[in-house]
Formats: sequence, C-alpha cells, structure tokens
Amino acid sequence: AVAVKAAKAPDPGDEVARLQRAAVALQPSSWTGRLPCRDAEQAEISNHLRTAVKQGGSMQVLYISGMPGTGKTASVKHAVEELQRDRSLPGVVPVHINAMRLGAPAAVFADVYRQLPHGASAPCGAGAAYGELNGFFEGRTNSDPVVLLFIDEIDHLITRNQAVLYRIFAWLMLPSPRLVVTAISNTMDLPERLLPRVASRFGIVRVDYLPYRRDQIVQILNERLESQDAMGAFTATTLKLCAARVAAGSGDIRKALQLCHRAVEVRLVSTGVRGPVDHCHLQVAEGELLRATPALRAIGGLGAKPRLLLTALLLELWERQADAVPVLALTASYAKLVGAVRGFAAEEAAAARSSTPRAPGDRGDVLLGTKGHPDEEVRYLVQKLEAMALLCQQGLSSDACRTVALGAGVDNEDLAGALETAEGESGVASLIRESRSQRGAH
Repeated sequence: AVAVKAAKAPDPGDEVARLQRAAVALQPSSWTGRLPCRDAEQAEISNHLRTAVKQGGSMQVLYISGMPGTGKTASVKHAVEELQRDRSLPGVVPVHINAMRLGAPAAVFADVYRQLPHGASAPCGAGAAYGELNGFFEGRTNSDPVVLLFIDEIDHLITRNQAVLYRIFAWLMLPSPRLVVTAISNTMDLPERLLPRVASRFGIVRVDYLPYRRDQIVQILNERLESQDAMGAFTATTLKLCAARVAAGSGDIRKALQLCHRAVEVRLVSTGVRGPVDHCHLQVAEGELLRATPALRAIGGLGAKPRLLLTALLLELWERQADAVPVLALTASYAKLVGAVRGFAAEEAAAARSSTPRAPGDRGDVLLGTKGHPDEEVRYLVQKLEAMALLCQQGLSSDACRTVALGAGVDNEDLAGALETAEGESGVASLIRESRSQRGAH
C-alpha cells in the first residue's frame, strides 16, 4: 500500500508574518506612485501641468475639488514628481502650501517666499514677503525655472475682500511670471461663489474627484495587500464589508485604510485565534475608532435641536458630495428638517395619544414650540457645536459667504452612526438610514 502523506498544517509564524505585512501595507503613507482608480483625473492633471511648464507658465488656474480622502493632493504631488524627473522639460520649482496650517490667510506670502530658492536664507514677515514676491515675479526671464505653486485647502485663504487670493492670482497677469497655479478645495463652486472676478479673468481648468465607490475601495485595499505579499490576510467578505460601509459614508479611502489597519492589530493581539482578519475584528475596530473621537461621544447627550442641525449638515454634505456647506444652505436644510420632525411628532401623537410621554429633548417634540428666526437659531447652534469641536466655521463673517464643516477628527460615516444611535427609532434616524443606503447603492 502506498502511504498517503498528510497535508502540512499552516505555519502560525507564516500567518503572523502575513498579518504584519498587511499592517505595513495598510498604513496611509505606505503607498507611493500613481494612485489606483484615478487614471483619468491624474492624466488631466499631468497633461495640464506638463503643457504649462513647456509654455513657461499658464494663465489658467488648475482647480481640483472633491471630498477629503479622494486622492487630490496625492495626485498633484505625483504629477509634480514626474515633472521634476523629466529632463526634457524646463526646470521647475515646486511650492506647496497647506492653507489650513497657516496662522492667518496673509501668512501665505511668507510661506511662498520661504520655499523659493532665495527665501530660505532671508525670512521675512507677511507684508515684506508680498513685496519681495512681487519683485520676484516681475523680474523673471525665460531662462528661469517655472514655479509650480500648489495651494491645498485654498478655502482657508478666504478673507472679507478676497485681497489675499486676488493678489496671488494677479501674479498671473504679469508679463512673464513663469508661474503655474494649482488650487485644491473641498468646495466645488468656490470660483463662482466667492471669486467671480477671478473666474472671469482667468481660465479655470477643473478636475473633480468623486468619492470612492465600493468596488474601487476593494480594489485599492487588494492592491495595497498585494504590494506587500499580504493577500489572504483578510477574508474577501471583510474587505467588501469595510468598503461598503466607507462608500456609504464619506468615500474616504483613508477611513478604509484606518479601519483595516486597526482590524489587523485587533487580530494580532487576539489569543487562541487562527485565520485571517474577519468581520468580528472589523467590528471591534469600528467601535474603537468611534469611541476614540471624544466629540462624537457627546452626541448622545445633545438635545434635539443640536442633533437636528448635525443631521441637516450631514444630509447636505452627502447631497453636495462636499466637505463644507454654505451657512445659508444649512439654514434652509435645518428649517426643512424641523418641519419634517414636527410632522413626525404630530403623526405619532395622533397614532398613540395614550403612550408614555418622551423625555424632553427626545425626537422632535421640543421643536413643536420653536420660535424665532431659523438663521438666529442656526447661528447659535453652530457656535455651540463649534465649541464642542463637532463643527468648524470657515470663511467670512457674513452668512452669505461663510461655510460650515465637520470638526477635526469627525467624518460623515462616524457622525451618521452616532446620530442614528442617539435618535433611536425616530423618523430622523430612518431619514439618515435611507440617505445612507441611497449613497451606498451608487
């Protein structure tokens, strides 16, 4: 008789090593080179910048908009790196500004000046830097390298009279500034809404980044794992579940990477467990990341009106596929939602008048007595939620130009989950679930 050799059992050491490689692959900063699932957008950016550099500059502003975590900044950085490596092109000087990190809008001039070849050795303040920059761009020759000015989060340069932005774009009007301007924003209509004079005087080349879809998120996660020889570290179902949840919320690839990375860590510290990361580990990771945001934990203790304002903001962010909402639009959405909640409460009261009264602040009953103007109420609620780090205001002091965004560390998906939990089985919770499912179906 021929002896049958028993199949070799999987080596636990190999399994742990694969999970460790997966943890490396899923770090947000671990990917270099061209982004998956963004070929068309990256081609538009590369073609525009390459043509502009060959021409010695461009009067067209490259305007890139889209939700956070959709690859806007990474795409521009990759395109700039390609231009720097191409010896057939004129020399380039990349200048990258993250406007969100500036202490004030006017500080942009000192930051630009510092990144130019002569600026590092001669630092100066905002006013002096602007004068130096004017002289720099006025005195350029055809042999000088092209400056690639790349302004991330350009919304944060908004001022009452738009002087900072107009001064930057005015450099393009000089005879030979040898300058290419790229602006990145989370707001799609910024040029038309806040910069009509700029939009009319300069050509705006638009590249819009849509949130990642479920299939794209799965593809990116698999490519990450494959790049580190870590395929099989997750069950296919787990990756699809993570992708579906992120796509239904913000479509932010960073959120998917964060969840999967934490799920790997949960699996690695689990005792007596064998096999790949599964949905149980993902569920633990989701809970931990939600609890890690103190602001979100406070939502359960909010009254009905602050929760309604957050819900109105969430629905507007989903509808607009943007990172910020104009205050006027938020006010209109809030007023509409208040009316809907009054309808929910009236229907419930008519159906069950003998039921136990709800506690004040639950669902929408306190809103039945709402008085005053919606804009005054929204202004008060926004200030209250901003103090709790749930919201932040951007732009000018007037409601006509100011926008509202989620606070640092708060994203659409986590906010939706916290609001659903706080609202229970109310009509508002059903509205959030319906909106989320509609987004996930696309």
